[in-house]
Amino acid sequence: MSELRQDILTGEWVIFAGNRKSRPYDFIKHSIPKTSDKTDCQFCPGNEAMTPNAVYQNAADGEWTIRVFPNKYPAVNNDKSECCDEDFYTSAYGNGIHEVVVDTAEHSEAIHDFSVKHIAEVLKTIRLRYNEMMKNPDIKYVEAFKNCGPESGASLMHSHWQIIAVTVVPREQKVICERNNEYKLKNGKCAVCAITEYELDKKIRIIDESDNFAAYTPFASRMSYEIDIAAKKHIKHYGDFSDEMLDELACMLKTMLKMVSGLRENICYNICFEDTPKDCDGHWFMRILPRMGNPAGFEYGTNSYINPVLPETAAEYYRNILVKKNEVVK
Repeated sequence: MSELRQDILTGEWVIFAGNRKSRPYDFIKHSIPKTSDKTDCQFCPGNEAMTPNAVYQNAADGEWTIRVFPNKYPAVNNDKSECCDEDFYTSAYGNGIHEVVVDTAEHSEAIHDFSVKHIAEVLKTIRLRYNEMMKNPDIKYVEAFKNCGPESGASLMHSHWQIIAVTVVPREQKVICERNNEYKLKNGKCAVCAITEYELDKKIRIIDESDNFAAYTPFASRMSYEIDIAAKKHIKHYGDFSDEMLDELACMLKTMLKMVSGLRENICYNICFEDTPKDCDGHWFMRILPRMGNPAGFEYGTNSYINPVLPETAAEYYRNILVKKNEVVK
């Protein structure tokens, strides 16, 4: 049996097909790092000369636990030497800012094993760099994200985040803003506010909540066991969170990531901050995307996803873990 669900924020349709969980699979995935030798790792303390100069670090060279520097191989920069000059197509220089946030000094440590206190420090560092990037009048959107493991798109083993600031508004964020505005005009409130209130009221897909945040499996989840963490208040930008709110967010993020990491051995996942572009009204939330399977032909051809796990099933699974294992955040 299949079900079609539409995402309120993007308008995209997701197909839920539970029978696909039983598909045979002939391939073995290998996620073996080339080396575990931290002497060759450009992100380890003591190897600072292997990266561009830091724009922030919380202690001296060799002693820091968080370090931020420009990406050595940036997706965007201020180089205007090349740009498509064909009149038929639309193009622009790839202007922007691309930074790396190394979030631990330990070569093999994963974020789901960080202390809550350290996660909070990482979140505050990202806020610091976010606010600095948003001061640039040319920047229209800032995305902070983390790829955990090779199947998530990570190319280096040492744990890190990336922050990319661009001079255009990406299509998904543009669509979310437009649909959010349409929803607000029709219903008198922001769509994310409405979604969060609805989920908190129904408690079907809610996993956990705190004073300022709610964690739930989205109604039209694209990925199996996907989690959204949304601010309960209508907060547009990540830079607007107080220290106290980020301390609280760190605790919830730790809880969610610890559960995600237990879905299967060596699971890969992405963490994506869904911020609001400049000059738009929006509502900040975060996506946690476990990589239980890879997009294939249908997804690439239609930009719609097939998900074998209903979000209600995923939420129940997570809630059961919280009930049975209260030590998950310890």
